[in-house]
Amino acid sequence: MLQQYKIWIAECYSCQIDIIELLNNSNLSEQLIVYTSHSRNRPELVNLEHYFEQPKISESAPWLLQKCIEHKINILFAGKHSQYLESLRPEFEAHQITLITGAVNHDFHDLINNKYQFTLKCEAQNLPAIPARLANSTESLQIAIDELQQQHTELCVKPVYGVYGAGFLRLQNHVNYFKTFESAFKCNTQQFIEAYSQQEKPIKYLVMPYLAGRECSVDIACSNGKIIAQVTRIKHDYFQECYLEHPCHQTCIELVALFQCDGLINIQFKQDQDLNWHILEINPRPAGGFAYTQHTGIILVAELIAEKLHLVLKRPVPTAVVQVLPIIQSIKMDCKH
Repeated sequence: MLQQYKIWIAECYSCQIDIIELLNNSNLSEQLIVYTSHSRNRPELVNLEHYFEQPKISESAPWLLQKCIEHKINILFAGKHSQYLESLRPEFEAHQITLITGAVNHDFHDLINNKYQFTLKCEAQNLPAIPARLANSTESLQIAIDELQQQHTELCVKPVYGVYGAGFLRLQNHVNYFKTFESAFKCNTQQFIEAYSQQEKPIKYLVMPYLAGRECSVDIACSNGKIIAQVTRIKHDYFQECYLEHPCHQTCIELVALFQCDGLINIQFKQDQDLNWHILEINPRPAGGFAYTQHTGIILVAELIAEKLHLVLKRPVPTAVVQVLPIIQSIKMDCKH
């Protein structure tokens, strides 16, 4: 009889059901009992056999520790804001529970989540980060913009902390002020400075040259600073392309080692006008579209769990390049009157 292991998939973004289904559809399913939890009403999860409603992320670490001890969990996979769990790593390990948070140390989580310190760390290692200035006041914002505008044709800004895309803006000197209501990612430069100056407590921002080239997203299964498998996704208007080989993969090997990444993570890159790839950021969690990579034959979450539990994973013949069309599915909810 095969030995069985219990794994707990804690709150993720939209891909939590994908993680569970990919594991259930792999040959590992015979040896896995999957528990899951979320702090919000997620109809695709609530009918699963081992589903629990967890406290909000910032307060869930002690609760998850207690539940994992109670149910004799072997692995806890944290898919969202896992820095809150990282501080309890010694307690999890004391109960022989493998904790997967995206990085193996709280200091690395801090470096990854602080995009300015992340940039400085990459630059110190001669990795191709996008040069950035830190703005934490109206004066420092104006100085950063003035300096960078002398070197670059267009600038952009994004918060030092936050999910990629949230707060990101392209700054354009001559665009109409109303443009920011027509396009979520464009803003008049002076308008942004004026809006920034009206904050009671200024949010820390990065000011950077805007790169107009293509963007790619590398989904990675890694363990203790080493890559197990990686697949690059490039988004097009109506589909995505997935690649088993890509120019960014060597840089990913260096980044995963440098920041001691551990889990199912995502690294973003963008091209400049000369088609050179530059690092945007590391997300120490699975990206919403990571499941598209399964069509290459590489099941990233299965690769991760097989590595952690020393299980034999049966792999289909991989396909080097595939095109994937995302399809939205509807889910019936129970009506409660």
